[in-house]
Amino acid sequence: MTRGPLLSFCIPVYNFGAYLPATIESIRLQMTDEVEVVVLDGGSTDETPRLMKQAAAQDSRIRYVRQDQRGGVDADLAICIEAARGRYCWLFSGDDLVRPGAVAYVLAMLELGADVHLLTHNDCTLDMRFLGVHPVLRSRQPFRADLGRDQDRRSWMERALNTEALFSFVSTLVVLHDTWASVPPRRDFDRSGWGHVARFLEIARRRLDIIYHPVPLVDRRGENDSFRDRGIVNRLALAVDGYHRIAAEFARDGTEAEQIRGLVRADLPVTVFIGAKSACRRDPQRESRTRLDALFAKCHGGRGLSSTLKAVLYRSFPALLEPLARHLLRACRHLVRLGARVGLPRREGNSRHAVRVR
Repeated sequence: MTRGPLLSFCIPVYNFGAYLPATIESIRLQMTDEVEVVVLDGGSTDETPRLMKQAAAQDSRIRYVRQDQRGGVDADLAICIEAARGRYCWLFSGDDLVRPGAVAYVLAMLELGADVHLLTHNDCTLDMRFLGVHPVLRSRQPFRADLGRDQDRRSWMERALNTEALFSFVSTLVVLHDTWASVPPRRDFDRSGWGHVARFLEIARRRLDIIYHPVPLVDRRGENDSFRDRGIVNRLALAVDGYHRIAAEFARDGTEAEQIRGLVRADLPVTVFIGAKSACRRDPQRESRTRLDALFAKCHGGRGLSSTLKAVLYRSFPALLEPLARHLLRACRHLVRLGARVGLPRREGNSRHAVRVR
């Protein structure tokens, strides 16, 4: 019997022809015979078919699968993984880049045998200028936990900095194929953007052995969010409503549910909602201020002093200064990254969860 690849890159795309060649090339330059690339095209109408047929003809390790119509990111990702032949699948977006040396690092880490490897990425601009490292956990070294065990899960959530700790960013997820296939897809999450998250957390009801790797291995292309094609308010709704639903369905207790909602607040600080108010003024037919206000209340509302101050800031922030909210957001995220690097538990180096990396 012919042995299949160890690692499959699983890349669902739709009209990403402007960025996909750079993505494929960043992988191809690092590929070995243990690696394949599977691109699932959900009926693209741009140059994607021509570009991918050319790439597949030049390298037999690259496979292109085309559907007649778009099934949505959740369904298309599941189909892409199903088509993969690798023992592990690296879920990936068609506009991000693999950093030099990343494939070799991941191939070595697969020897540790975890169900999931959660990687770290760099935030970049649309033209891939570096903005900063985006840590996921407060951890300077690889950190391992079984999210099916209460004690491990609490340790994981205590270190979590954002929703990427609960799988929100696909390009940093490497999963054992058999683990992914051990539960059926959550069709009730189709077209939510979080079908893969629900599937991982469904698996974690029993056992999910996961390792977080703090070294940046992916460059994430910013300002190219395909979920924003229906407007920024709708994009915020996907995040807020989606992860509040996840908290309600998958959290093991009220404390964990609030932790998950807190991760959403970390992803979407007040400045994001202030900036969205400008979009509502510019295009009120597309962007609903009423819905935005409701999302802000759902995300940041509460009875405490902090919630009150946030509400005052959101409502009274001068309209002329709203474009500055983006710069404030970047400053806030920089502080979070800095805190993740310097504000670590002193005992972490002796933690039983630490993974020794060769």
